[in-house]
Formats: sequence, structure tokens, C-alpha cells
Amino acid sequence: MTRRTVLAAGTGVVAVGALAAAVGVQVARPRLPLDGTVLATLVGHAFVDTQTGARLVLDAVDGVTGRAATAERFALVLTADAPLPAATRTLRHPDGDLLVYLGPVGPDPRTLEAVVDRTGGRA
Repeated sequence: MTRRTVLAAGTGVVAVGALAAAVGVQVARPRLPLDGTVLATLVGHAFVDTQTGARLVLDAVDGVTGRAATAERFALVLTADAPLPAATRTLRHPDGDLLVYLGPVGPDPRTLEAVVDRTGGRA
């Protein structure tokens, strides 16, 4: 393989990406990790539900079952600008997309929660 071949291939990749964007093909976006310690740094940030366009703000990353939040066991609490039914949602943020199941909790139907527990039942 020559340097010219490598350069030509790189130019082709860039051209395909530009063409895809021009015709409206969605280019893969980065994903946010489903990690309590990473998501805790985004408390106060806004997200947009890609399905409805609703704006949600991450209010808290709480612990589960009376324990402190960890990378593997936590609850996300968000407030939406309008009531949303329970569903699996893709939440768009400038740092990446977050795929999560959210359901309404509490007396205000705009308050949504996602509970994550990847500990396999370990304490």
C-alpha cells in the first residue's frame, strides 16, 4: 500500500461523511456511558428527548436502597418541560446520547426516574 493510496482512501471517507450529512443521513453520535460517577458530573445539564423534542434537566444522581450512588448502582432524577409517559428514550446532550428507560415518579408527572443496578444483586 502506498502513501497515495492511503491519502486517497482518507479523502473518500471524508467525502462520504460530508455527502451523508448533506442528504440527511444520521451519522453515529457518541454515547454517554451508563455510569453513575460520570453522569453525576452532568447534574444541572439539559438533555433533549430525540423522540418528542422535550427538554429534560438532570436534577440528581441518587443512591439506591439507602446507599450512596456508585458507578454501577444509581438512580437518575430528571425534570421534563412537559409530562412524559414511561418509555425507553434517547436523551441528546452535547457530550453524547444517553439511552435509558425513564418513568414518572412522585406527584409531579414531569419528574422522571431511571434506576440502574448492574451489581447482580451484590451489596
